[in-house]
Amino acid sequence: MCTMSHELRQPSQPTNPFSSRHTRPGAIPFRFDLNGSDRAGHIARILADLRQHRLGLIVGNHGTGKSTLLHNMAHALQEKFPGGKWIQLTADPNRSPIAVVSSMLQNDRAAIETQATVSPGGVLVIDGAEQLSPWGRFRIRRRAQQAGHFCLATAHRDLRGFHVLHRTKVTAKLIEDLLAELLGDHPNAREKLAKVGKAESMPSFADVTDVRELWSQLYDVVGLSSETPSSEMPEPGTSDNRIDLRPDAHPQNCPDL
Repeated sequence: MCTMSHELRQPSQPTNPFSSRHTRPGAIPFRFDLNGSDRAGHIARILADLRQHRLGLIVGNHGTGKSTLLHNMAHALQEKFPGGKWIQLTADPNRSPIAVVSSMLQNDRAAIETQATVSPGGVLVIDGAEQLSPWGRFRIRRRAQQAGHFCLATAHRDLRGFHVLHRTKVTAKLIEDLLAELLGDHPNAREKLAKVGKAESMPSFADVTDVRELWSQLYDVVGLSSETPSSEMPEPGTSDNRIDLRPDAHPQNCPDL
């Protein structure tokens, strides 16, 4: 008689498709238009404009894909502007006026220290440049010009001295496409959302301006048992999050804004 032993494994638990592992920047490809075509061509044009203007800016409201776009551009940035560095700036939206000033000063110091390590011809990527003081942004612009490197930043608004390379935006069709992609491998979540239907907890996509907030709401609606470990979640108010802009150091774990 032949006997065989098998390793006993617990059945895998369903995951929530709206947890950070599925929705954080880099997990979903950025879409430049309704059908997401010619992504490489769009990125190439943005990089060409960055080379021309040297100080570039990606502008958009919170949760419209600015960080996702940066992550999709990371390898191309390293290839075209080797020797770059990446820093992500975040802040607590409920901070006091005194804390705002203190946070900006800390962010200024962290960004300037990171910039000092950028190679000539490289690019300093600042995700969340509105978290810097005007004086801090001025110093970074001047240093980039003096040191012969480039600067690519994201912000919620236009910033003085930076040329706008791209504006992110959200449409109902875009949200529908992203939702279909996230639910593709999660039939349980898709079924649960279908049952919720037009309940108050399901916002109208036409009214959504912050996709990240929508994912948070749908995360609560789905509420599957296997939730994102706390180690995957970003820590609010963190400014010193410097990351090498290299293919082998791709910023997959860069904290979410």
